[in-house]
Amino acid sequence: MSAELRVILLMAAIFSAWWILLKIRKCKVKMEDAIFWVCFAVILLIMGIFPEVTYWLTGIFHMQSPANLIFLIIIFLLLEKVFTLSIITSQLEDKVTILSAEVALRSHADERVSEEEEEQITTMKKDSDL
Repeated sequence: MSAELRVILLMAAIFSAWWILLKIRKCKVKMEDAIFWVCFAVILLIMGIFPEVTYWLTGIFHMQSPANLIFLIIIFLLLEKVFTLSIITSQLEDKVTILSAEVALRSHADERVSEEEEEQITTMKKDSDL
């Protein structure tokens, strides 16, 4: 693994860790997401500090270059994150649909109640005028 790639990995790991810690301190990220990104930064850090691990894994998976393995690992982790986020998005869309239907039903019920109240008031006025 080239020195440039190791430096890039270390810089990416440090920046990722710093960024996620900053967001955690400001309470802008859920803990489950924070754990994922911290683990991501740790993996980058391990690959940057200990290139032997990357060479060892490259040999196990019969890949031509450690850089290919690093790209494969990063792509895999990010695809897993995108898949998880798409599941969460689908669940939230379902909840929004259900909540919209409930709001529409409640609004319709409130309109009926207010119309009935207006009719009662009108009837009472007519009766009192007689």
